[in-house]
Amino acid sequence: PRGPWGPVSSAPIDGVWNGTDLERRSGCTSAQNDGDRGTYGEFDVTTDPTARAMGIDQRGITGLNCTYYGGYGDAGGIRSWSGTYSCSDGKHGTFRSRSILVTQYALSIHLDIQLDTTEACAIEAVIGAGRLYP
Repeated sequence: PRGPWGPVSSAPIDGVWNGTDLERRSGCTSAQNDGDRGTYGEFDVTTDPTARAMGIDQRGITGLNCTYYGGYGDAGGIRSWSGTYSCSDGKHGTFRSRSILVTQYALSIHLDIQLDTTEACAIEAVIGAGRLYP
């Protein structure tokens, strides 16, 4: 059996998670931005079931803050999520989830992000985080 956000878990995805944002960037306007990166961050996840929307405010250890916000839906029992992405350094784009997994203690979100400002990278990203619950 599966819960709404992945295998057998009734734990809410909402809350503060701590972990990493791993990225593989390609096709960047500035070639030096291509490649793999990772940073520690805090991820504050909120959902609005009525609007079928979810948001993540990411506060990075580097001082970079990013926001992901968009609607979610179900396809074959698997939840998907897509929307807009923006960061405090001016980066902006769209994202779509490949997979979302949440348990009481672990969060994993695999995303495809496409930047659409002066930097136009395609980014494959994984947010991996944990928390003490409750």
